[in-house]
Amino acid sequence: MSQPSSWPLPAGSSRIVLPLELIEHLARHPLSKHFYPVAYGHYLAARGHRVEREAHTDHLLIFCHRGCGHYRVHTDQGVQSGSLHTGQLLLLPAGLAHAYQADQDTPWSIYWTHFSGLEASHSMDILGLQPGQFVLKLENWQSLLPSVTDLLNLQHQRWQRQRAVRAATLFQNLMAQLPDLASQAQHTQDFDLLALERFMQDNSHRNLDLADIAQVAGLSRFHFAKKFKAVTGTSPMRYFNELKIKLACQQLDSSTDSVRTIAQSLGFDDPYYFSRLFKKVMGIAPSTYRDSHQQHL
Repeated sequence: MSQPSSWPLPAGSSRIVLPLELIEHLARHPLSKHFYPVAYGHYLAARGHRVEREAHTDHLLIFCHRGCGHYRVHTDQGVQSGSLHTGQLLLLPAGLAHAYQADQDTPWSIYWTHFSGLEASHSMDILGLQPGQFVLKLENWQSLLPSVTDLLNLQHQRWQRQRAVRAATLFQNLMAQLPDLASQAQHTQDFDLLALERFMQDNSHRNLDLADIAQVAGLSRFHFAKKFKAVTGTSPMRYFNELKIKLACQQLDSSTDSVRTIAQSLGFDDPYYFSRLFKKVMGIAPSTYRDSHQQHL
């Protein structure tokens, strides 16, 4: 493991390094072995904080919630450097030599963690980072603070195996939320996804096309389709159809209406097309879905 910095901790800061025995336990436990922290902490107004590593054996995540800092990363394509500002996340993969430091005039306050695990190398995929990209901007990052606080508060308890696993699951939960926050930061000026979802919900009985939805977003069809997929990972029409199938499931669960009636209520004039779409999304036909769910009521 790459050792955290030995920067002297002022009041309000914390540094937690898990004992080797617990790290080995996390590497074996089914709930943690894929993704777990080995050290983490919170540095407040970290004036003088500076680290340089030629060898880096685990992954490092730094989130700046106040102030500013600077980083340098050595890649196969050369040296990449930049600054980290409030609301930005820096992810340094294992194996890359790097350096980072707090700004001299406005030193950063940061949450950080070293992490490892069988799937830790896929953190770039989780966060949607492109090759050579190390920084993400997060929107509404304050929503993460309760989980961050829970993670930091574990330092006040005696370290045991179950608490180490608890730390790992808290960290996994935090990482799982980051892609949404990063997407919001990149695309908040393009359209309001919640407003579009409400529009789709309110018009689930209609046979909307791409032009109808793009008009609500105030964008051209091409620009809207491209931006929508960047935010959601899927096309607008597939998103709309999957919403309809979700509503169909609710009707199949809660009513005795025929499949044809449910299909028509959701804007499908052809019940056979509806059944094919339902099976494509859910993996089973509507009638089979209803029968299997009613057996468990």
